[in-house]
Amino acid sequence: MGLEIAMSVMTPIFEGLWDHYILWSVIVGAVAFGWLYHHSFWFTSKDGEKLPNVDEIEIGVFPKHNDDMRLEVAWTILPFLLIVWLTYYSWEPLDAMWTSADGGVHGYECDYDDPEYSGSNNVMDSNGIISSDCYHVIEITGQQWFWSFDCLELKESLCDTGTDSMEVYGSVPVLSLKKGETYLAVMESIDVTHAPWFQHLGTKEDTVPGQETTLWLAISESMTDESMILCAEYCGDAHSIMAAKLVTHN
Repeated sequence: MGLEIAMSVMTPIFEGLWDHYILWSVIVGAVAFGWLYHHSFWFTSKDGEKLPNVDEIEIGVFPKHNDDMRLEVAWTILPFLLIVWLTYYSWEPLDAMWTSADGGVHGYECDYDDPEYSGSNNVMDSNGIISSDCYHVIEITGQQWFWSFDCLELKESLCDTGTDSMEVYGSVPVLSLKKGETYLAVMESIDVTHAPWFQHLGTKEDTVPGQETTLWLAISESMTDESMILCAEYCGDAHSIMAAKLVTHN
């Protein structure tokens, strides 16, 4: 079965961040190139016009030092303030992506014996950040050149695995997760560095030999039913076809 990939592979949290960075890129670009365009014409000499030698340039004499302290300070302070602001603006999305597994925005691991347990109950705020009541743990293992998924002891309604075929990639592993639930993927690699890239979630993280890494998979209700998982770290000859499928269901 073929797999159609949507044009957008980012969650709202990253779309908002992207739009904000594009906005400031346009503003800075307009100021810089507008200034350049203005000066290119404003300070253009005309044929036959004799210009004053304001820099007192003489043959064989080193030109005198000519600067503008106000301009130097402005071009130092303003970019610095912009960098500080962009860092602050990026902090919340990054903090949400790397939130703690002990009481972070996704709470604690779900207690299935709790009589009040009702699932992760994902909620997305206006900034695209998803918070959860609790999360489920799964395992992902990278190996040249395929992914292995383990749902541990989760019910099939929450997590299931299998295989399917995709055009170009052939037979690939499938990870099936439930919409509205949050999962913490505990990951490792048994050979070289890999990185599962969950395209429609806009998230990825390295799997490193001899080291355990983690990745949050918050499956929103608006998540597409099928999407791809690719390897985002070059891992050898068949790196380009190291793929898997993420299936989400209600």
